Amino acid sequence: MTSAEPFRPKRADWLQAGIVAAALFALYAASAPRSVALEDDGLFILSSYFLGIEHPPGYPLFTLIGHLFTYLPFASVAYRVHLASAMFGALTCGAAWLCARALVGGRLPAYLAALALGVSPVFWSQAIIAEVYTLNTFFFLSLVFMGLQACPPFLQGAASGHGSRLLPWMALVFGLSMSNHYPLMLLVAPAFVVLLWPLRRELLQRFGALSWLVILGLAPYVWMVRRSWMALPISFDGPLETIQEIFFFLSRAGYAGVDQSVSASWLDHVRFFEFFCRELLRQFAVIGTLAAAAGFAVQWRILGRRVAAFMTVAFLMPSVVLLLLLGFDYDSFRAHVFHVYPLPAYAIGALWMALGFAWAAQRYALRPAHELAAGAAVLAVIFAVGARINLLGSDDWGAQYAQTVLKTLPPNAVVITTGDPDLAPIAYFHMIENQRPDITLYDPKGMILGNRLFHPLRTDAETQHRVVDQMIDEQTKPVVFTLDTYPRYAQRDHWLFVEVDKSSTDAEQVAVDIPAEAGRFFEQSILGTYDVNAWVAFIQGELRRHYAMLLARTLSRAHPPDEGTRQQIDFLAKDFYGALGIAEGLLANKEGYAAGVVGGFLEKAREAMPADVPKENLSRFFYIRGVLRANVRDSAGATRDLETAVSVWPSPGNAAFKELQNQYRRAGDEKAASAVEERVRQLKSRKSG
Repeated sequence: MTSAEPFRPKRADWLQAGIVAAALFALYAASAPRSVALEDDGLFILSSYFLGIEHPPGYPLFTLIGHLFTYLPFASVAYRVHLASAMFGALTCGAAWLCARALVGGRLPAYLAALALGVSPVFWSQAIIAEVYTLNTFFFLSLVFMGLQACPPFLQGAASGHGSRLLPWMALVFGLSMSNHYPLMLLVAPAFVVLLWPLRRELLQRFGALSWLVILGLAPYVWMVRRSWMALPISFDGPLETIQEIFFFLSRAGYAGVDQSVSASWLDHVRFFEFFCRELLRQFAVIGTLAAAAGFAVQWRILGRRVAAFMTVAFLMPSVVLLLLLGFDYDSFRAHVFHVYPLPAYAIGALWMALGFAWAAQRYALRPAHELAAGAAVLAVIFAVGARINLLGSDDWGAQYAQTVLKTLPPNAVVITTGDPDLAPIAYFHMIENQRPDITLYDPKGMILGNRLFHPLRTDAETQHRVVDQMIDEQTKPVVFTLDTYPRYAQRDHWLFVEVDKSSTDAEQVAVDIPAEAGRFFEQSILGTYDVNAWVAFIQGELRRHYAMLLARTLSRAHPPDEGTRQQIDFLAKDFYGALGIAEGLLANKEGYAAGVVGGFLEKAREAMPADVPKENLSRFFYIRGVLRANVRDSAGATRDLETAVSVWPSPGNAAFKELQNQYRRAGDEKAASAVEERVRQLKSRKSG
């Protein structure tokens, strides 16, 4: 199954690896979105186009490469940068072909490993948008291939001259890989210590020279820091001018509260592990995963303990170990954020699949024709699973959303965008495709856009709020918020954005006015749409809840709803987010609604609640029910629901804390109210720490 001699690729091998890469590049180019998508796609397109600074730790190498692709003389800027990911996705699979050939005799298992990885759902999804993961996996498999050349299976003694010559190249490539995604590469670094163990003396002797090559590979970070000093349209965290600011940025310290949620528990780790196991089965359509499991089992005998241990460590570090290091709350959205991190593990899984397939073919003495048919069948099933997500999914939803917002904004509006789902796609069309040149975009946290009102790393939160408030107070143009509200003035809620109404300082005064264009977008792209992409589905759910809330606020007890409104209510009531929004809107309706009606919609929300609903929305359900029970003087029931709301999502930003405190004070229990206040103080301290 493996050759007695180390694999040294010949011209035919390079040619066949190139054919694999070319075929997959054609697939990715054909299936890549022609415009901006969600996730971090828009941010990487913006930073590539303007040669700006991407979110921490900066990913300077991808930014530089993405910028080169913006000069392609065809299609949209978004599609050009997508082709950068496509190219590295294709090259990754070419490298996978060579790695499989170095591990397994015969070319068919190599084709199976390379093509299966290329059409697996997650890898394919990252090869068609602007993201860093295909470049990261390309570096990883390139290092695997060079490591297998330098230290082939069963090597015990010193390296050959060929192996020694590869070490400087490995050092340089490792440095470059750190300039793309150092957290994932540091995670897999221990595996390469195992692989290169026979060369430990030579590595120690040449440590100084090899270290300088690693440092040379880190040069893009030097460019990034110097580039941050310039006036850039896209520049995360602004100029990095001190050692403390540079370290804060590179260490991703600003994401500490994201990577380690105060509400995460051991149960979240368990659920993430279950999710990873399901994802592993899905990547290679169960049958391929079973072949990979067989490859894992037989690798110790076929490849030797060192190479088998290397592959095992390389699989575990960016998957199981990473799960233990992260402190995410488990829900569908955060699971989607995590699901791309184990791509190096899936690459190892593809190599195990090649080994397991070759072992099975030999074990059962398959004829060449039968072996070819079996490999084609496995690949066809994996392709079908990957195509369902990447060919049948709607990759233009983010573009539709952003363009609808831009079409409905008032003239000369000051637009305050509050997060990645709204800022990046809206900024792409406004700043790159020059749509709505009359508006002005702001990031209220000063983190992303270059026209920041303050330096985010040098300004405390209280001052930041004061500066934003002052800017809004002084504006004579319309001021709108997307995906957020503003608590200091009345509001005109247009669903996709909220316009600040300075005629009143009563934040409870809300006028609802949904533009016709936005209404059409709701009917076509929100009401009955449940995207397979969890990121898109999360935003759709939030927009569905907000629309349902506005709809319920405008209902009149004196006049029954028209047929169209009634149908929308009936449809929304079958969805968790829709039913929750209706209940929330009815509670805020000026004419009031019977508690039984609101309770009925809450019951519908409970019945439709997904198992992986975000904790924020699960908490919102109990919060609304607690408010409803408080309104009907069910003090004990209200307290139970509000306590559940704060236990489910113990975040200092949870509105249920204030309502619970008020509930205890209404009951005359000042000690319990003070205890709630102390809990919030401790949570804020934990979050800031």
